Amino acid sequence: MTDELTKPISAGQLLRQKREQRNLSVQQVALQLNLKPAQVEQLEQDQPVGAFETYSRGYVRAYGRLLKISAAELAAALAVNTGNVPTTAKQPMRTFSNRTAKQATESRFMWLTYGIIILLVILLFIWWWQTDKLSPAAEQNETVSESQQIAPIVAKAITEPEPEPLEPTPEQLSVLLEQLEPEASIEQPEVTTLVPERDQLELRFSENCWVDVVDAEGNRLAFGTKQAGYIMQLTGKSPFVVTLGNPSVVKVNFNKQAIDLSALAAGRVAKLTIPESD
Repeated sequence: MTDELTKPISAGQLLRQKREQRNLSVQQVALQLNLKPAQVEQLEQDQPVGAFETYSRGYVRAYGRLLKISAAELAAALAVNTGNVPTTAKQPMRTFSNRTAKQATESRFMWLTYGIIILLVILLFIWWWQTDKLSPAAEQNETVSESQQIAPIVAKAITEPEPEPLEPTPEQLSVLLEQLEPEASIEQPEVTTLVPERDQLELRFSENCWVDVVDAEGNRLAFGTKQAGYIMQLTGKSPFVVTLGNPSVVKVNFNKQAIDLSALAAGRVAKLTIPESD
């Protein structure tokens, strides 16, 4: 089947056809373009107007705009004048056989896709079936292994007989009775534990007062500010080194005997040893 050939028209032929379709005369076009009627006829006969071809092309484009010809259509017609555009062939019409062949190709592709999907489903089912089948077997083997480990222990526990008690002979009973006879008690001397004597120190505060108390062994028994009305009972080894922030607000008893602090200045820090050394 051969292609139908269509010969394109030139720019002058296109202009004349469009002018006639609009029922315009050469004089009317010449008046609109400020040209002479003879020049308009030259354009329609594809003859140059003016000294340069550029002027002629400009007149053709102005003529085309007047007739409202599209730029693409006019450019194609101008190309025919220069001989640059070959004769074009019409596209062949799509026949029924071509459409049938395309449908057959699409059908084969569709069936191929379905086949791949079905194959994937089958493979997935086989994998699931094998996995499900192997799981009970693995659990059964694990159970058998545990049973084999437990069986020897149970068998050993059952087969071992309990030891029978042995009856002692008369000679052994005699020796045992002699060993069980009470021995004569041995008097042990009494051990007397010497407990070091501890001294008692009591401080009574009538007002807030800072205090620091250290015994003869270097133990700090009290430290810090005591509130008014506080009674402090201390136990340690004498002599005690006592430091008072204000001795006038403190009463001190050593082993339940009052200590005279009247000689100490009131409101001033005082440091004393209780009891005083001779």
